[in-house]
Amino acid sequence: MKKRNKEYLQSAVITGGTILGAYLVRKGLEELYEKKTGKEAPKNPYPEKNSLKEALLWTVATGLVASVTKVLLRYTFTAGTEKAIEI
Repeated sequence: MKKRNKEYLQSAVITGGTILGAYLVRKGLEELYEKKTGKEAPKNPYPEKNSLKEALLWTVATGLVASVTKVLLRYTFTAGTEKAIEI
């Protein structure tokens, strides 16, 4: 396999894996919140059942966890693909 093709493959695996992983983490956090509190995650502050404070805290918490997850996944996928396709 040519070096350029390996780089494209590595880039696709890293990007796809990172996006999928962050999505799954975010959905998992929503499920956990709903299970623990018994109500829907406060993604939108407009409905009367959600306050602006709850929505802001939810946004900050999920943003922080998703960002850390993306960094860790990118690191893991980069290391794994370099070993797997030997660039």
